[in-house]
Amino acid sequence: MKRMPYLIVPALAWATLLSAPTPSLAAAGSTAAPATIAEFATPSPTSSPQGADLAADGSLWYAETTTGKIAVFHPDHSSSEFSVPNGGQPFILKVAADGIWFTDSATRSIGHLDPRSGKIVEYAIPSGASPFFIQIAADGSKWFSETAGVGRLSPAGVVTEWSVTLEHADDNIEQLSLDPQGRVWFAERNFDGAGAAGTNTVRRLDPRSNVISTYRVPTFGGNPAGILANADGTVWVSEYFANALARLDPRVAAHSDAVVMPNTQQAGSLAATVLRSRTGRAPGTDTQAAPSVHRVSPSVTRGWIEYPIPTANAMAEDMRVDGFGRLWFEEDAGLLGSLDPRAARFTEYAMPTPDSGYYNIALNPLTDTLWFTEAGVFAPVTTKVGYLRTGR
Repeated sequence: MKRMPYLIVPALAWATLLSAPTPSLAAAGSTAAPATIAEFATPSPTSSPQGADLAADGSLWYAETTTGKIAVFHPDHSSSEFSVPNGGQPFILKVAADGIWFTDSATRSIGHLDPRSGKIVEYAIPSGASPFFIQIAADGSKWFSETAGVGRLSPAGVVTEWSVTLEHADDNIEQLSLDPQGRVWFAERNFDGAGAAGTNTVRRLDPRSNVISTYRVPTFGGNPAGILANADGTVWVSEYFANALARLDPRVAAHSDAVVMPNTQQAGSLAATVLRSRTGRAPGTDTQAAPSVHRVSPSVTRGWIEYPIPTANAMAEDMRVDGFGRLWFEEDAGLLGSLDPRAARFTEYAMPTPDSGYYNIALNPLTDTLWFTEAGVFAPVTTKVGYLRTGR
């Protein structure tokens, strides 16, 4: 890797960051309206549902990893499933105009499902790396994370991979997000704990220059788990062990740059056609969830605003932003929450089923509905999908 110097940051951007509101800590309140949480059992029980994404017709698509299936929960509350061939285990998926794209960690490939025909094509990653999360770029490229890097599958079936040097040998790259300039943000994490055992870095790849920029989270060993690039150029980062949500302004925060030359190869592909299995309408369970509301005092460091989550050991990861600028997130400890960054106010709702995390979420901005999957990795519970509706 070729090291490059720190970038010069504009003073105006830093002044803007410092002017962000920093309200004082207030006592817990309940100014938000009660919400409804609806839950529905997955068609395949104990299937580790994850990777939720919404289609234009309101259907919820997700992967059933341990049963090797891709499932869809239809608006009429019925479900359909497609079995992935060759012993595949879909992990995270995204809905696109041409079908469903997913990562398959078992076959080390990027897959595509055409729901109309049942045809599944899997593109093998030339390096043999195992893919995790996936995002779809405006040009139709599929970006995915690997244990120690990121990759891109072009519409022509060409795979390009960039490698990174991890902080610890047992770290891995998981979530990734695309910013408006087409750059790829990704987070490095570790489950060994906070402090020296935890990770500290989020990175940004500019595929035009092959420059990877590295930023360190405010709390040492905070273990960045989720990452979400915003339209205004800022980036949300969930710090799993720091128990905080942090907003990064990359124009201001200190960072280091390195040029990483990629490896590019044509991907091999395998195709198969599978039958769709459809199940009838699933009876749902509705639960009224009372909100817990807290205002917090954010901490500000150069280029970062860090918001402490009111619930201890929340284990926050997946995040989405709504049209009001609120950040919705899941807590593996058993809650769904939102952060209003302007008021530094958290609103949290307890999940009805105990120990049902880890969760993935998807937000429908038109109906103000937060969808989720309950993978049940912490206890032998019935796996479910569902939604939180606040009525606001």
